[in-house]
Amino acid sequence: MSRILLINQGHTDNLGDQAIDAVLTAFLRERGAEAISVPYESYVEGRVHFGFDRKQILPRTARHLSAVMDHWNRARIRGILNDSGDVSAAVLGGGELLSVSHLGFASALPVWCDELAAHGIPTAITGVSGDFVAGSRAKRFARALRSCRYISVRDHNTEQIMRDDYGIRAAYHPDVVFSYARLFPESVRPQPRNTELCVPVRFDGNQFASMGLHDERSYMDYLATALPHGDSAVPVFVTSTVESETYPDHVSRALRARGLQASAHTGLTLSEFIEVLNRTSFLLSGRMHACILGLQYGCDVHAIPYREKLAVFAEEYGSVADFERVADASYAGLEELAAALEVR
Repeated sequence: MSRILLINQGHTDNLGDQAIDAVLTAFLRERGAEAISVPYESYVEGRVHFGFDRKQILPRTARHLSAVMDHWNRARIRGILNDSGDVSAAVLGGGELLSVSHLGFASALPVWCDELAAHGIPTAITGVSGDFVAGSRAKRFARALRSCRYISVRDHNTEQIMRDDYGIRAAYHPDVVFSYARLFPESVRPQPRNTELCVPVRFDGNQFASMGLHDERSYMDYLATALPHGDSAVPVFVTSTVESETYPDHVSRALRARGLQASAHTGLTLSEFIEVLNRTSFLLSGRMHACILGLQYGCDVHAIPYREKLAVFAEEYGSVADFERVADASYAGLEELAAALEVR
């Protein structure tokens, strides 16, 4: 049996990252491989603690110190590889792991690729996205990417970055989470559609300016107006795909003040979130993986287009009628990954 090291952020309380890990793990197991999930990155704030530094200014400052981040990541990654035993290959992804501007992730990718190469472990990157900022970090990314056997990206913007800025022709396939219901068919349990679901993100004036929303009051007005009002008795669940998020409590109060039957439901696990999707008629979400999952469970999905990737999602995936085609393309990406790993 092949042993595959699966490197992503599935250990976090982000349900989207957990869904990515679940899809890749289930697929590899279907192919007879053992998937060993390990953290791509552990947040610097969780590594060191000083009693006098309650705002964690020092750990956040460390993000900007490349030598410190590299040292921490190298020690962490060597420990993981030493504890993992013999593995036949490694898979990094999916998710937004190619963000040069993300100071924690900017160190993790080149160190992972260096250490995997030093251990003689073939490496594939799958279903990722990111940005590009010219400079020394981008040069390190380029070297790391060239060491990988296979690379696939989940959007055309990252495909262009790979081609134009890194000189790499990456495969394009829709996000691996589009394959979730196919790999977990028992999770599809149609029920009466008696719920509307709102998955907001915390208001940020800089990010929402593109929507003409310049303060939180206008944002709450937007959410209340975007949700259907055909039957005021239909409950509106307000939740998050981040288990520790408390912002839904604030949003639900604002929606109730605007006449909706809203209530906050925080701390949902991935399976609990999917149970809600099974009985949701209308989904309004600022989280892309909530939108991706919502399409699979029969929801009428409306993305909040405060970021380009949500606007693109609304344009490309707004029709449920197109979902099977997208799911097929996503699953084809998993099969292509298996071929690259020689997992049969």
